[in-house]
Amino acid sequence: MLGIFDRYLLENFLVPFWYALSGMVAIWLIYDLGENTANFQDAHLSVGMIALYYLIQLPFILVNWIPLAILLGLLYVLTRMSRRNEIVSMLTAGRSVVRVLMPVIIVGLILTGVCTYLNFELAPKGEYAATYMIDEVVRGRSKTTNLDGHIYVNRRDHRTWFIQHLNTKSEELAGLQVIQENAAGVILYTLYARSAAHDRTDNLWTFTTGKVTYVNASGDVVKEEYFDKRVVPGWTETPWQLGSSALKGKFMTVPQLKHYLQVNADFPPANLAEYWTQFWYRYALPWNALVVVLVASPMCVVFSRRGALGGVAGGLFLFIGLYTSSNICLALGQGFRIPPPVAAWTPAGTFLLIGLYLVYLRTSNRPLPFLG
Repeated sequence: MLGIFDRYLLENFLVPFWYALSGMVAIWLIYDLGENTANFQDAHLSVGMIALYYLIQLPFILVNWIPLAILLGLLYVLTRMSRRNEIVSMLTAGRSVVRVLMPVIIVGLILTGVCTYLNFELAPKGEYAATYMIDEVVRGRSKTTNLDGHIYVNRRDHRTWFIQHLNTKSEELAGLQVIQENAAGVILYTLYARSAAHDRTDNLWTFTTGKVTYVNASGDVVKEEYFDKRVVPGWTETPWQLGSSALKGKFMTVPQLKHYLQVNADFPPANLAEYWTQFWYRYALPWNALVVVLVASPMCVVFSRRGALGGVAGGLFLFIGLYTSSNICLALGQGFRIPPPVAAWTPAGTFLLIGLYLVYLRTSNRPLPFLG
């Protein structure tokens, strides 16, 4: 149920918003093409593969740049409408500041939902593609699929795995050494094997061509058993779990983060801080779209020509503060300096409250900070 004022504001906002977002995406695309053209030629990629490479990255770009496009669109349309006294005319017609801004607030909520959907799975995959995909295509191997010299510690069951080569996609393991300890940290035996395979259905590990060395409390070898094939039931590790310790939280989707935190719940909190922080940040980051609307709108709604420039400067200053604080809090959360939920939600929550306060000041016709 949009009135004529609502449609007018939406039309004037969506056009510069779309231009700003399209322009930023175009600049990124042109720049990245210039940087990677030689790599595309070396890898003999087709036009379709190149288009797919950029399509995978697009959700990551949109999630991070939609708030900036919102800011630029609001700075343009609200400052222009204020200079032309169109905002004053709407207020004179009996509408409050909140009612005047309601269309862009609704757009902010919609874009928050869109960014939440993209940031659930698609954006992390896009960030991974932007960081590693070209290098993997040129080298012909994945940094997270093929792991060499990998170590995994199962603190819950007191086992340490040393793996010469692990392919997380095909679940192939070669060159293994598994050390089994008791609860007191005393080594019970060490299993050596040329290769290993895991049966998910029956939860069985099958080791081939190796030996088991048993030791006493002093570390002296008391018995050695050689085998061509040895089946071990009941071990909780899976090939994905063994390789998950090499994954970086910022490249993992929400389902992957949930699974990682579940299977590695026995890890010390400091080791899990990165993954918990990224898990909460997946939900917190999209709210920047609404936060920018609430912060920038009251700064751009001015009732004199003299205050327009100050409103633009104030909006830009607060936007820079939002992203600077996000990066700082994210680093502190991943370093286990502050709790992960606090690290993820503090910037968005703080600036959301600032935005609501600015809207309140503008609604009650009180002076805003930076504007006097």
